[in-house]
Amino acid sequence: MKLPSLTYLAQHAKQSLLRFPLSMLSALIAVCAGIYLTEVEKEITNVFPFVNIMLCAGLGIPFYFCATVFANNKDFGFKAKTALNILATIIIVLLYFTLPNIDSTQNTSLPYIRYALYNITIHLLVSFIPFIGSDDLNGFWHYNKILFLRILTSLLYSGFLYAGLSLALVALHLLFDIDIHEELYLDLFIFIIGFFNTWFFISGIPKTFSDLEGIKEYPKGLKVFSQFVLLPLLILYLVILYGYAGKITFLWNWPKGIVSYLIVCVSVLGILTLLLIHPYGNLQGNAWIKKFSRIYYFILFPLVVILFVAIGMRLSDYGITINRYIILVLGVWLTLVCAYFMMGKTNIKFIPISLAILSTLISFGYWGVFSVSERSQVNRLKQVLENGKILQSGKIQNEVIWLKDSLPTLFTKKEDTNEGLLSDSLHNEVKSIMDYLDSHHGFTPIRGWYGQDIDSIAKLKSLLHPKWSRVSEDEIYMRSMGLKYQYLYSNNSTHYYFNYSVLPNNVTFVHGYDYMFSFNENPNYEEMYVDSFSVDSILFTLHYPNKSDNQLMLVNRNDSIRLNLGDLMNALISKHGKEYKYDLPVSDMSLIESTNKLAVKMELNSMGLSGNYDSLSMHHLSGKIFLRIKN
Repeated sequence: MKLPSLTYLAQHAKQSLLRFPLSMLSALIAVCAGIYLTEVEKEITNVFPFVNIMLCAGLGIPFYFCATVFANNKDFGFKAKTALNILATIIIVLLYFTLPNIDSTQNTSLPYIRYALYNITIHLLVSFIPFIGSDDLNGFWHYNKILFLRILTSLLYSGFLYAGLSLALVALHLLFDIDIHEELYLDLFIFIIGFFNTWFFISGIPKTFSDLEGIKEYPKGLKVFSQFVLLPLLILYLVILYGYAGKITFLWNWPKGIVSYLIVCVSVLGILTLLLIHPYGNLQGNAWIKKFSRIYYFILFPLVVILFVAIGMRLSDYGITINRYIILVLGVWLTLVCAYFMMGKTNIKFIPISLAILSTLISFGYWGVFSVSERSQVNRLKQVLENGKILQSGKIQNEVIWLKDSLPTLFTKKEDTNEGLLSDSLHNEVKSIMDYLDSHHGFTPIRGWYGQDIDSIAKLKSLLHPKWSRVSEDEIYMRSMGLKYQYLYSNNSTHYYFNYSVLPNNVTFVHGYDYMFSFNENPNYEEMYVDSFSVDSILFTLHYPNKSDNQLMLVNRNDSIRLNLGDLMNALISKHGKEYKYDLPVSDMSLIESTNKLAVKMELNSMGLSGNYDSLSMHHLSGKIFLRIKN
């Protein structure tokens, strides 16, 4: 086989760049934004604009790809192509302004979930854009085969290129003592996966697609992989799911919620497998492929019914969330796909086109995933509070009013004014809903329930936090509701979970000590080691000699100090109870110890506790160690 010359490769790369200039420009912008974030993230007070630019530019890669392929396939003139690209640019710019900014919103996840749906839709569009209005199924399959193999090949080349260049940097550092910038490895990865990978991928896209329909040769390796790897795995998973279906039918148990996710994954695996081996069914000796392809959807249909039963139970008990809505829509899509192919239809373009349409429809509007899930959870919250007489005539009764003079610190004359009106299970349900709203939707629908402006209080409270840190609004909303912001358990409960923490403060008082070391650890893990640091070439280690007695040791080669966290934990429980506390004074969270050689003070920022009613242990610990070495 004759290898291509460097001149040929250069010309091929140039042609790809000229064919997809806006896709490559988008890749370059995304890479530059990503590298900039890597280099100066710690110095930026608001990373959102740069993250949003990176994401929108990343979306521009497949979007401009679709515009170029569609325009070329329809033989558009220069003006029509320009208009199409301008339209794509306008859509991307508008999308940028829908993404969050730290100064404009407390909630950030929902716009990015919507962005993910748009990303899925556009990538699905890539899979069929050249064949809109065409009946060329064989050409459609070969086109997607090219995309599939091109993705794998580009990732392989990119992976080897990154590994080789990274090892070269390591060699320069080890052999020539050249100081390699630590972020350079991530910068290199971003450039290769974002720019080189994109360029390599598009260079393998054919210029015309009409010739693909006449190709009758199919990769043998793809058939072997699908038939002897994917297909056996698919049959194994189907046997497992049908075994589970038999179990719940025989024992008359309701299906577990996780089964709906498994059914979706197995269904997608099966559809992908059938798509990969689809054209081989037309070859001699492969008639079983067509038969299996149709039988598969009959086999899948009962599992889809179980999916609806499982997700329906969760919707009835806990309402609609974004995840459950998407699973429900995927169930509807699987039902349509099963019905379509069970009727003897063979147009495989139906699969990506129908999924693209559904993903677009659920991303906006009154019927969309975000509107429906928000209404469902707000209505659940409203019903619970009204039944508990906490919400009456659209207003919170006995609302906790925060003293304005104390802000941004929260202080009130009387808190927990509505505690006891709800059972522990309903109280916990309220907290779950509040956490969900805070994570995904915000609290716009329930603002009118309160007499005070909770949003302004949350913004004032955020002054105690770094600019990049989002304040937990659900805590303020729930405490203003007169309820404790924590999960409640009865005295005979087998498990507790709560946390003590101090008010965040950017100023640290270090008088009397020479060194300060911060730590953030999870002492409930098995290892005894916590952390270490060096002072004047002397290594200090934090570790647990015996976790059962909650003793933390600070050790060096000459001395050691025992910090009795158990006594501190008992003192906190005795003084503040087994409850979440977020505004403790530093003095309550401090320990001071000394020896002839060392003076040590430990100030905890946070201590998380969990365990049985009479046996608690630490699951999280963070704070500072202040150290003075005595002469």
